[in-house]
Amino acid sequence: MYKVKGKPWAYSGAIDVSDCATAKEVMLKAGLNFNVAKCELVGKMPIKLTGTDEELDRIIKEQKEGAHVFDTDIYRKCDNAFATYRTDYNIPLGVVKSKYTIVQNNDAFNFFDDAIGKNSAIWQTAGFWRNGERIFVSAKLPNNILVKGDPVENYLVFTNTHDGSGGVKILFIPIRVICQNTLNAAIRTSSNYVSFRHTTSVHNKISVAQEILGISKIKSEEFGQYCNLLANIKVTDEDVIQFIGENILTEDEIQRLKDTGHTIKDIAYRSGLALTDSKISSRKMNVISDTYSYYFDGPGQRDILGTAWGAVNAISGYYSNIDNIEGTKRFDSICYGDKSRKIENAFALAEAL
Repeated sequence: MYKVKGKPWAYSGAIDVSDCATAKEVMLKAGLNFNVAKCELVGKMPIKLTGTDEELDRIIKEQKEGAHVFDTDIYRKCDNAFATYRTDYNIPLGVVKSKYTIVQNNDAFNFFDDAIGKNSAIWQTAGFWRNGERIFVSAKLPNNILVKGDPVENYLVFTNTHDGSGGVKILFIPIRVICQNTLNAAIRTSSNYVSFRHTTSVHNKISVAQEILGISKIKSEEFGQYCNLLANIKVTDEDVIQFIGENILTEDEIQRLKDTGHTIKDIAYRSGLALTDSKISSRKMNVISDTYSYYFDGPGQRDILGTAWGAVNAISGYYSNIDNIEGTKRFDSICYGDKSRKIENAFALAEAL
C-alpha cells in the first residue's frame, strides 16, 4: 500500500496560509514581515599583546587606518564583502558582494498579487529556512488541466534567498490530484521556471516575470496538450521497463548491462547476477524495481496503465511518494534539485516511447 506524501511545499514546519485573503495577511501569518539590509563585513583576528612600545605604536597606526581593537582581537573591514541581516533582530543571514541587490519579502509577495491578480491568489503555504536565509510562498492557479478526465492542478512557487546562495526563482508546477505527483516538465524548449540574480535589474525582471513565464493560461494549455498526447501513446510493459531504466541509469551502466549479457528487465526483477556482473549499485536496482512496481500499483495508476502518461507518473510517483527524503530537503530536491531533473527527463523521454 502506497502513502501519498502530498505537495513538497506542504512539509512540516511550513505555514498553512490557505485562509489568508491578501499578501499582507500571508506575510504576517508566516512570519515573513521582516526587512533585510546590507552591511559591511568585518574580519576578526586575534592579536598577542606583549606591551612593548613597538607593538603599541603598530596598533595605534592600524587604528588610524580604520582597524578597531577590542580586548585581544583586531577588526578590519573586508574589501568588496558585505553581509545581509534581518533588521528586526540584527541577525546575519549571509555574505554577499557589493553588487548584490536585496529583494524584500514585500516585493516578492507583491509579485504574486500582480501576476495572479490583485488579492485573488489562492494561497497555499509559506515559510522560511532557519533565520530567514530563504523564503518561499506557494499559490494555486485557478485554471486546472484535464488529462483524459484526470484532474491536474497548477501551482506557482516563489523562492527568494537573502544569504547570497541563489537568486529569485519562480516555478510553475502541476500536481496530479489523485496521487499528488509533482509533474515538473520543461516542454520542448520552454522551461517551467525563471530565475534572476540579485543585481540592480532584478526588480524590473520581477515586474515582467508573468510575461516571461506565460503564467497560468499559456503554460497550462501547453502542458495540458502535452500530457494528453502522452495519454494517447500506447506502451508495453517492456517499453516501461526500458523507459524507467534509461531515466535512472547512466549510459555507461546501460552499456555494461549489454556487455555482460543482461538487460534492464533483469535489474527490475532484482537479478543478483546482473547486479554483480554490471556493477550497478543495489540502490539503483531498488529504485528501478520499486518504480516499476509503482507503475502497476501506485495511486491512480490503474486507469493509465499501458500509456506513456502512466510511465511518466511512475517516475514522478516514485520521487513524490516513495523516496524517503523529507522536509525542506524534499522541497528542494523535487522542485529544484536532482529529483526535479529526473522528473523533467522522464517527460523528455516519454514522447519517444
